[in-house]
Amino acid sequence: MEKISLPVRIFAVVIVLAGLGGMLAMRTMGPSNEPVAIPVPIKTPANVAAKSAPQPAKAAAKAPTPAKPKPVNPVVPPSGFPAVVDRALQQHRVVVVSLVVPGARVDELAAAEAEAGAKLSCAGFLALNVLNEGVARALLAKLESGQDPSVLVVKRSGDVAVELAGFVDRETVAQAAANALP
Repeated sequence: MEKISLPVRIFAVVIVLAGLGGMLAMRTMGPSNEPVAIPVPIKTPANVAAKSAPQPAKAAAKAPTPAKPKPVNPVVPPSGFPAVVDRALQQHRVVVVSLVVPGARVDELAAAEAEAGAKLSCAGFLALNVLNEGVARALLAKLESGQDPSVLVVKRSGDVAVELAGFVDRETVAQAAANALP
């Protein structure tokens, strides 16, 4: 049996150490502190009707049509929640807000159930990323506790009608939102 030369042994040790150093570097690099937004479109009956309306024929398009009045959204005073909640409250009397950590599987499932419950009760829906510092500060200033996943049912006045901690199914969310409607 032949012996391995000294330069080859030194090279093998250097390669192993470099690999261990690379693995350690990858292990110590944590997740980014950059805020991650979860875009959730707010669906309103006006948006759905506008998209599904049939296009008028060319002959009808030449005829003058009276201008349709734009729907007036009520003026909603700032609620203390993030601005996206205030915008949603302008379009809906009740908004279901799901507090989530992006990438957490349970939070994603909880947000999907909350969205389905909001649709069942014809309420607005938002998913807020609690890792976003601005969102977290606004929530902590407004709420006594902030747990994720959580579901908040917010009335147009900016008051939290119901705070449901943990995973909540769609029927519970729908009932809470329906109870919050005037």
